[in-house]
Amino acid sequence: MYELTSENLTHLGGSMGSEYTTTNWRKFYQKSKNAKLFAEKDFGKKIKWIKKKEGWRSPDLLYVMYHINKVKIRS
Repeated sequence: MYELTSENLTHLGGSMGSEYTTTNWRKFYQKSKNAKLFAEKDFGKKIKWIKKKEGWRSPDLLYVMYHINKVKIRS
């Protein structure tokens, strides 16, 4: 399973010590492809994904960044 996270970057670029990010939302998908498609639909444009150890991330898209992480589900 994959977790797609939308990270809000609108509070960056301020004075030192006052910058922070927040999470807009999190969604879960069976396939990473579906998570990527939803993020691109949410952003409104195609995203060039960057591979990480356990998933992918988008580049800094000015006001948002997306993260896709593989998560293990216990039964």
